[in-house]
Amino acid sequence: MRPLFVSYLLAAASLLTPAIAAAQDEAPGEAKTVVRVAQGDLAGIPAQPYSPILVFKAIPYAAPPTGDLRWREPQPPASWNGVRDATHYGAVCTQVDGSIHFPHSTMSEDCLTLNLWTPSLKPVAPAPVMVYIHGGGFVVGSASDSPLNGNALATRGAVVVSINYRLGVFGFLAHPDLTRESPHHASGNYGLMDQIAALRWVRQNIAAFGGDARNITVFGESAGATSIGYLLVSPLAAGNGNTPPAFDKAILESPSDLFTPDSELHAPYRGLTNMEAVGTAIAPTIAELRQLPAGEVMARATAATNKLFGPSGSGHARLRPEGHTQNPTVVDTPWWAFVDGYVVPDQHARLFTENRGLRIPVLVGTNTDEGTSFVNSLPAKTAQQWQEYVTQTFSPCGKQLLDLYSAPVPEKIHAASDHLVTDALFLYGAFETARAEHAFLYRFTRIGPESAKANTGAFHTAELDYVFGLTHAHPERYDSTDHRLSDKMMTAWLHFARTGDPRLMESTEWTRIGSNGETPYMEFGDTVTVKDLPDTTFRVFEQLWPPSGKASSCPSK
Repeated sequence: MRPLFVSYLLAAASLLTPAIAAAQDEAPGEAKTVVRVAQGDLAGIPAQPYSPILVFKAIPYAAPPTGDLRWREPQPPASWNGVRDATHYGAVCTQVDGSIHFPHSTMSEDCLTLNLWTPSLKPVAPAPVMVYIHGGGFVVGSASDSPLNGNALATRGAVVVSINYRLGVFGFLAHPDLTRESPHHASGNYGLMDQIAALRWVRQNIAAFGGDARNITVFGESAGATSIGYLLVSPLAAGNGNTPPAFDKAILESPSDLFTPDSELHAPYRGLTNMEAVGTAIAPTIAELRQLPAGEVMARATAATNKLFGPSGSGHARLRPEGHTQNPTVVDTPWWAFVDGYVVPDQHARLFTENRGLRIPVLVGTNTDEGTSFVNSLPAKTAQQWQEYVTQTFSPCGKQLLDLYSAPVPEKIHAASDHLVTDALFLYGAFETARAEHAFLYRFTRIGPESAKANTGAFHTAELDYVFGLTHAHPERYDSTDHRLSDKMMTAWLHFARTGDPRLMESTEWTRIGSNGETPYMEFGDTVTVKDLPDTTFRVFEQLWPPSGKASSCPSK
């Protein structure tokens, strides 16, 4: 049953609080540099004193979605006169507990901005462009999250961009009034539309920063990677004969909810009609909601979802669907991407498997212990509770999964739940995405010194410091093995951004996932080596959640 899994994503949003503290503005060491974009002139600064890397912050890629533009498609940003200062991070998008996650930042609906790092404004050849979409369960996060410093990747030759997008009720509210006023007869998914608008802005303006407008790689983690999964099948991102696609390559780090049950069919509020019902529970008219301050909107949204689904304790929605009325841990949130018939035209799994999306180079992967960040929320404390939990939650395949993830004694429950959550929520979707897209698959397995002490394994988000080259900045967490691994991962990510192929010189056996049944993947761990994923790993999940969207069909035992 899908709602369980989204609860994990929301738990991730709260668990990541230390990691997503807003990055502090770097102290300028030299004079500002001015660049002209379509809307006017921007003044940036060296990313570090006397560094050749320039950073431009809080660049508006869309008009502020406030007033009458609240819950509308993003509109083009206004032009400005003179030189706009781009030396400080902008506001984080309005979100639950934003003052806790980002105590040093302003929180505002006027947040549709991006940050950009460039190695050279006039390179010998245009640089590959890497646009990062942050995670946070679609309810928290920011382009100025502390791990998202593009300096190290820019030092290696890429133009790096990080983007904000609308979150929570502001990014994913559907309402009958909004659907009626839309020329596409759809509402919701405004956060996804923001992401597409940001990518279009980058395509239009990146040449001014030395970037290659014909070579844009979008990459993201967790909800950011899930977003990319939806963008891959969205006609709005696909372009047409006159308009290129929004991006040329994609890297998905720990995507979730892509091939777990077709949410628009199985969850109570994933289709447009059901999402509209949540909207009307918040307010009968959208005109009323547009007049309210942002804080009051969030308060009403929390009250309405708590009334509908029960309190969750964190501003999210708690759901007790039919068949799980006695299970208080089945949690969900309405603030998520869904099939609206416009941005997302059909079931995600069906669009993927029917090749109705972008056919571009894709790199996708997961961490081996994604589940350690979430298993503490599970109710099972005894072997009997674990058995009941798995058989009920994963019906009709619960018995088969118990054979794979057995916990005959309480001491085994933590490890079993870690592996089950990792495989079900993350690895299965990554594998099916790789198979549908004929993509490169990777697994991050490194357990650094600090993770080893905390017994968290290769946890959810653990790879970010390696991808962004931040291991040297945290000597208390990492050692020489971590520094070498970070170098390998940045090299692979950058090589993929340049060429569509992440393979290192020594990894010629790392091939794309094909239709021949072989599942090679690159393991980024203590060593970097190619391995093969056993096909038995996903046999039960394919029966429980068929990629075709058909009903579950686990064989009786």
